[in-house]
Amino acid sequence: MSGKSAGAVRTGSSESSDDQRAAAAGQQLDNAGFSPAEYVDRLFPDDAALEGVDVAAANIGHRLQAVQQEIRRQLRAQSDGQQQQTQGIEATKAAISELYTRISEMKGKAQTSERMVSDITQDIKALDVGKRNLTQTTGTMRRLQLLVGAVDQLRQLREQGRFGEAARLLPAIAGLREGFSEYHGVRQIARLDEAAQVQQRRLGGLAQQVIQRGFDAQGRLVGDAEQMRAACGCCMADEQARVTDAYCEQQLRAYAAIFPLGDDESQLEHVSRRYAWLRRILRNYAEEHAAAFPAGWRMDEELSRRFARATRD
Repeated sequence: MSGKSAGAVRTGSSESSDDQRAAAAGQQLDNAGFSPAEYVDRLFPDDAALEGVDVAAANIGHRLQAVQQEIRRQLRAQSDGQQQQTQGIEATKAAISELYTRISEMKGKAQTSERMVSDITQDIKALDVGKRNLTQTTGTMRRLQLLVGAVDQLRQLREQGRFGEAARLLPAIAGLREGFSEYHGVRQIARLDEAAQVQQRRLGGLAQQVIQRGFDAQGRLVGDAEQMRAACGCCMADEQARVTDAYCEQQLRAYAAIFPLGDDESQLEHVSRRYAWLRRILRNYAEEHAAAFPAGWRMDEELSRRFARATRD
């Protein structure tokens, strides 16, 4: 009885030892330098160890099945991964292709929009140029009408002797004529400008006559001082110079008769009489004649200047 028990114990102990050796030896299968012959020798080092062949074979079979299952699992996983990777690559290619198509469409639309904007801009520029030309033409025609009307009105005022209104109209005509200085090559405008100059010259000549006829042969004021002053406003530079010469010569005419050259009255001791005569002339101008001339003409200063020149001689 005890012998059977002892044999059973040894058999169990042997099986456990064989399992341990098989497990330990099985771990060596993962070694890169694995040698089957050495593996068998380590697994069954002696004859006694051959009793555990069945157990070792079973363990190796289990491990082989486990390894085969792991290989199949890895192969399936790798196949699934490759399939998913291939699907991902194809999806990425499709997305890139779609993105490229959309970018191309957007680029085409942008180019089309750019051409449309360019065309619209050119149309706007053309319209703007046309608007400026039309505005300029309309303004030129309006000024031309104003100049025609002003020249005709100046003629009527001259014929009616309304020098005050004519004097106020002259600056407007001058401004309108200045605006057409670049159009003198146009025959109609050149004729209109010439007509304006003719009317101004005729007005200036008539104004000069009115002023000069306002004084008699003795230099006394016999005309309407207010009308004569208005006529002075119609005189251009040439008419003003002629009126000034005529008036000063007329007022100083008596001086040459009273103080002739070489006469006793022209001697130095009679200088006070000469200046007394000038004071009388200037007083007469201030009291009677100044109302007939604009202050800007400085007629009294011109009388004094010409008197000094005559006295010096």
